[in-house]
Amino acid sequence: MYEVLIKEYLKRLSLKDINDFANKNNMPLKNGEDKIIYNFIMNNWKEVYKGDAVKAISTLKGKVSDETFNNGLKLFNEFKGKIK
Repeated sequence: MYEVLIKEYLKRLSLKDINDFANKNNMPLKNGEDKIIYNFIMNNWKEVYKGDAVKAISTLKGKVSDETFNNGLKLFNEFKGKIK
């Protein structure tokens, strides 16, 4: 059931949503990082949801700034703990 909800949400996900989320969490993105994160989400959400999330997320290292990567990983771990 959750997969259906995630798929429906992703149909509506935009670059603005990604930037708004980053800014709301005091993590402004550098130029172009929103597109990299958007593509990552669209192509890797199942691995993050059901597989090895840390391994999947580690593929972003070197594609975004170290600051964005570290902040994103921190946010992932923070929100992951709230879902359980």
